[in-house]
Amino acid sequence: MKIVTYLLAALLCASLGAAAIFYVFTFQPMAAEYARMKAGMPEFDKAKAELKRYKDKEKQESAWIAPLVETFGNGLNDEIKAGKAEVVSAGNAIIVNIAEDALYTPGSKTFAKDTQTLLKLASLLKKEGLRGKDIFIGNATEAVAAHGKGRKRVPPKDALTLASERSEELVKYLEKYGAPQDSLAALAYSSKLPDRGFKIKNKKTIILISAVPAVNAHDAAAAQPESAPVSQSKPASPAQGGVPKTAPKAIPIKPAQPHTN
Repeated sequence: MKIVTYLLAALLCASLGAAAIFYVFTFQPMAAEYARMKAGMPEFDKAKAELKRYKDKEKQESAWIAPLVETFGNGLNDEIKAGKAEVVSAGNAIIVNIAEDALYTPGSKTFAKDTQTLLKLASLLKKEGLRGKDIFIGNATEAVAAHGKGRKRVPPKDALTLASERSEELVKYLEKYGAPQDSLAALAYSSKLPDRGFKIKNKKTIILISAVPAVNAHDAAAAQPESAPVSQSKPASPAQGGVPKTAPKAIPIKPAQPHTN
C-alpha cells in the first residue's frame, strides 16, 4: 500500500513539475505573444483594409484592358494568324504591334495600296472605350539608301526620319477617320529595338494604349509645394522648348501573353 502511495505521490509531483514547466516556458510566452497580437490587431485590420482599397482601385483602373484586348484581337485576327500583328497587355497598357509591310510600301511613308489592316486599325482606334486614353503611334524601321536616277533620284533617308514620317502620316489618317485627336501622339523608335518578348521584333508599327492616371484632391494637395514663386511669363510652347502636356511612355518590359480568338 505504501508503495502505491509513493508512486501516486511521485506521479503527482511529476505532473505538477511538468505543469509548472509548461506554464513558465510555454503558456506565459504564448499569452504574452497573444496579448501583443491582440494589441496590434486594429493596426493590422487597418492595413488590410487599405490594401483591399488599393487592390479594388487597381482592379477598377485596369478593368478596361481585357475587353479592349479582346476587341483588338478579334479585329486583327487575320493579321495575327498570318504573323503580321500581335495584341498584348502589359501592366496597365495595351500594345499592338503590326509588321511594317502590312501598312506601308517598302522604304516609304506611303500606305500600301491593297492593305485592309489600315482600315481595321482606323475602326478599332475610334472605339468608345478609348476615350480618355493615351494612344502613342510609333514606328521602327531601317534606313533607306538612295535610289533612282536623274530627276527621279530619291536621296537616302535615315531610320528615325522615316519612322517619324510614317508615324505622323498614320496619326493624320487616324484623326481623319475618327480617332480621338486629343489622345494621339506620334513617336519614332530606333531601328533596332531591345528584345522585350514580342513576336514581331523590328520593322513594325507600335501602338501603345494606356490610361491617363487620375489624381485625387488629397494626392494633389500633398504634391503641391508650400509656396511657389509667381511668374508673369507665359509657359513656353513645345516649339520653343517647352514640355508637352503628354510625355511618351516607355514600353513595358514583360508583356503578358497575347489574347487571340
